[in-house]
Amino acid sequence: LKFVPTVYYVQFTDAFITEQIPLVDGVIFPFRDEPYRDTSWSWSLSYQVRQLAERLPATEVYLMPYAHPLSHAAQKPTVSYVEAVTKKGIEHVRSGELAGVLQYKLPFVSRDQAWTRPAADNLARTGDGRLSFVVQKQAATTAGMSCGATRKTVLISGAAKRVVSFWHRDARGPEHPAGYHIKQLLLNGKVVWERDVTADAADTWVKATVDLTAKLSGTTSATLQWRLYERKGVSDYVIDVSVDDIALIGLAMSDPGVEDAAVWTPTLARQGGAVYCSAQVYHENYGADLGARIAKLYAAG
Repeated sequence: LKFVPTVYYVQFTDAFITEQIPLVDGVIFPFRDEPYRDTSWSWSLSYQVRQLAERLPATEVYLMPYAHPLSHAAQKPTVSYVEAVTKKGIEHVRSGELAGVLQYKLPFVSRDQAWTRPAADNLARTGDGRLSFVVQKQAATTAGMSCGATRKTVLISGAAKRVVSFWHRDARGPEHPAGYHIKQLLLNGKVVWERDVTADAADTWVKATVDLTAKLSGTTSATLQWRLYERKGVSDYVIDVSVDDIALIGLAMSDPGVEDAAVWTPTLARQGGAVYCSAQVYHENYGADLGARIAKLYAAG
């Protein structure tokens, strides 16, 4: 028998490593984007794995992605999220920085819990996907923090108008003063539209239309960014901003309906930790869809 306990990233203090690591045969490392505790953002994974490999050179470390909802996290893990974390984990196994990857409650067969996801999990306006911008409950932010999705667009030659429209929605907590969370659209790095999350009724889809014709006169390219921006810091002000059903006139880009997470995920950028964003794509057949993708990763060797 081997003793391989579960140890969270924040628990790997110098004292713990000195006192406890000599007593174990390895550790299971559950990845949850600490210190922020979510199953939406995967970019911190490689840094944390490399830190553990450096600090625990003689200890086998097994990565554990969350395929099952993490308590107190704002969102359930999506198929694309688990796939991304697993793929990166396998890369670190090949490089020798991890001993292996094991899944937390991956549903294997149809009788397993969470094999399917309820329709209520689909928070898109239409279809299955949406952009999501989140600050979790009891998460502290500071002014200037943000998370955004940035897309390059193609300008259609000869177009008389260049207009972008999209639908946005805010799910927020019972206490929601104005002046903190701001939704924004940026054109080539400059804000061209913004709205406080309190300006519209909660949990209600609202359409925004922004005419970019004058601003794009004489230009050959346009980069659009949808962003949640912290005008003032908060200590406990939960928000989940959705963006969906983007429509363009005189411009073009792929997947304006946010149906393919693989298109949007590489475009995400977080400034400061407590604000994060993701392409949330609902899969009714979660277990089957995720299992197929995970199997393909392992089959690749």
